[in-house]
Amino acid sequence: MAKDLMEEVEEALNCSLKEMEERRKKSPYLLTPEEDGQNFPIPDLIGGRRLILVDNQTKIPSEELTFGIVTFEPRTSIHKKHSHVNCEEIMYIISGRGIGGVGELATEQRAGDTIFAPKGVEHWFLNPFDEPLTMLWIYTKASLREAGYALESRGYAEIDIEKEYSEVKE
Repeated sequence: MAKDLMEEVEEALNCSLKEMEERRKKSPYLLTPEEDGQNFPIPDLIGGRRLILVDNQTKIPSEELTFGIVTFEPRTSIHKKHSHVNCEEIMYIISGRGIGGVGELATEQRAGDTIFAPKGVEHWFLNPFDEPLTMLWIYTKASLREAGYALESRGYAEIDIEKEYSEVKE
């Protein structure tokens, strides 16, 4: 018979650190950026490091979403104007602050903010401040290709899946 929630919590709380690490490694649905994130450089993301944790090609494949984390280094990072013609994007700032725009209006964006970029609407981000900024992001499609990722200066819809995933980590 299945354990109830409190029994599962009690069992987990009584594990040693070693046992908990073994449980974490066994879980098919637990990812960490350091171990599982795929470093996925893209054109026009300068001074930032973006890791994809879930999409249709990752350890835990998704049929519907792409999810990742990006860090923008202080005073040197910019993600140039771009849009996703086939999907929406949601970004959540974990730490730091920067200047970004969705559509025509630029704003200061900071820890705790959620930013929504509608399908096809141009958006961008710059970190001119002295501290790094880290944000989570989700595309409503399972890959960059499906998202229809496009840059202001050139199309980026022709994505080579083999090349994309050949360098899983730096």
